[in-house]
Order: sequence, then C-alpha cells, then structure tokens
Amino acid sequence: MAVYKQTCLLFCWLMMPLGHELSAAWCTYLFMMELLASIDCYFWSPSRTICLWMSLVLLLQYSKTVVSKSDYLIGLGSYDITGPAADVNMMGYANAEQIASGIHFRLRARSFIVAEPQGKRVVFVNLDACMASQLVTIKVIERLKARYGELYTEQNVAISGIHTHAGPGGYLQYVVYLVTSLGFVRQSFDVLVDGIEKSIIQAHENLRPGSIFVNKGELLDASVNRSPSAYLNNPASERRKHKYDVDKEMTLLKFVDDQWGPVGSFNWFATHGTSMSRTNSLISGDNKGAAARFMEDWFEKNGIKSSDTNESGSDGVPRRVSNIIPNIHNDCMFSDFYFMPGH
Repeated sequence: MAVYKQTCLLFCWLMMPLGHELSAAWCTYLFMMELLASIDCYFWSPSRTICLWMSLVLLLQYSKTVVSKSDYLIGLGSYDITGPAADVNMMGYANAEQIASGIHFRLRARSFIVAEPQGKRVVFVNLDACMASQLVTIKVIERLKARYGELYTEQNVAISGIHTHAGPGGYLQYVVYLVTSLGFVRQSFDVLVDGIEKSIIQAHENLRPGSIFVNKGELLDASVNRSPSAYLNNPASERRKHKYDVDKEMTLLKFVDDQWGPVGSFNWFATHGTSMSRTNSLISGDNKGAAARFMEDWFEKNGIKSSDTNESGSDGVPRRVSNIIPNIHNDCMFSDFYFMPGH
C-alpha cells in the first residue's frame, strides 16, 4: 500500500505543474490519509512519514498559486462615463453654441491592466472623451490609493482620451478649457472619476494569466489629410520619405486570456475625432468610439461575451445599449476579439 501511495504522489508531483486539478485533489486525499494514519503509532513507518511530508510540500507549493505558462496577468474593465446629455457645452470645438441635447451613443472608460506575477504592473485607461484631465487623474489615483494602497500610483496609471469632440465639457482644470463651458461642470467631472475608478476595479478583479501580442500594418481608406494643399508646401525631399500624405499605419495590442482566448485590444491610428461636426448636439464617441462599439457588438454577436452586459446598473443607467448600426458584417478587419481604439 505504501508503494502504491508513493507512486501516486510521484504522479501528482509530475502532473501538478501542468495544472491538473485532479492531481491536486488526489494529493489532498493522500495527505489527509497519511496524517490520520501517522497519528496512530501502529501505522507508523519511515516510508509513510516520507509520503506525509511529500504531500505537505505539494499542497503548500500549489494550493494558492495559479499554474500558467504565461509571463503576465491581464485584466480588462469597462464602465459608462456618458455624463450630462443636455444643457452642457461640448468639449473639443470650443464652440459656445454647441450645447448637448441628446445621445448618439453612450461613452465608456475602458481599462487594461498588465501585471507580472509578484512583480510590476501598469494600468492604461482609454476614455471616450476629448482628452484626459490632470485633475481627474489626481482624484482617480487618490481613490485607488485609498482602496489598494501603493499598488496603483502616478508611476503606473496612464489615462488617455480618444479625442471625440462630442462629449460633455467642463471637467478640465485649466481656465482656457472652461471658457466655452462657462466654468467647471461637476457632473462631467464626477462621472469621469467614478467611471474610470470602477473600470479599473473591474480590470483588477479580472486579472488572469494571459498573453499580449503586438502587430502593425497599413489601414487604407480610413483616413485623409485634411489639408492636402498645405502638405504640398513641404519640401519635395521631405515628401519623398513618405508613401502617403497622412500616416496610415495602425499599431495594435491584442490581449489573449489563457483559458478564454482573445478578450480585448487597443490600438493607435492617426485619425481625428471630428466625424461629428461642430454643429452636432448629440453625445457621441465619434469615429473611434463607434469603431470600438462595432467591434464589441460583433464580438458579442458571434457568441463571445464581453465585460459589458445588457442589464441596467443599480442606478438604472443601462450599461450596454443596442447596436448603433443595424447589421455587423462578418468581414471586420479584426475578426476574433473586441476592439478598443486608442488615440
């Protein structure tokens, strides 16, 4: 019997690094049996004692760790930051007459956390907003420090905006940006701080072993130079260095969960968030916000759930709304994960 148990323990030792839950359960069973047997002196033997200690070592080594071949933990979160949708000046065009009067589609804060197990980590938050705000960032980090201590600080939290010109204004700390909004708008500010914090909390609680992939390539027919005639004023020697009169290269990071597969991405692509004109009065994420929504809708339509749901939050605000286009085609450029365009 002792030889049998030693053989089983050797099997557990070999299989545990591969993540076999059954081997962990069997080692637990053997450990308990050996512990009970060792209490009774009648059953004591050197081989039994060795089995007991081998079981204990295995349990201590693997009971509280996630076994994975990945070098990173990745976590994603998303939360509503739409804010006031009426009687508030929009941020971007500096047009005092551009006052919000409804919603084209809701805005979101999307957070990504990448961490080394037992090591450093970084947070990147992508906002459906014209830009980030130093004051918003300060308040978000204050809240994170109150919740997590020094885990998230000014050194590892970055907040960026997609540069839509169709979001509520009044949330920045500098006077020049508050002129057209007629001062500071507390509602705009609070919804950003709350939404960013909650999206980071989601990402933190969703940290799982995964991998990160980077790729880049040309994306044609998606952008134009808004002043080709001005570009022609550049010296010919300068223009010969570039294939186009605008940067058409997209760089993309893709996040893949070890168990679930692709779960998200963000990218950099040089296009201006001005598809919604300076006379628009509907809250909108503009072209990059729409691209994110299209990809998320495609992702869900193809049977893969994102972190969003169609249910309302405790405050009654819908955290997910229906598709903003009637049909999502299956020939999307990035066809296997949901999409979060960066600036």
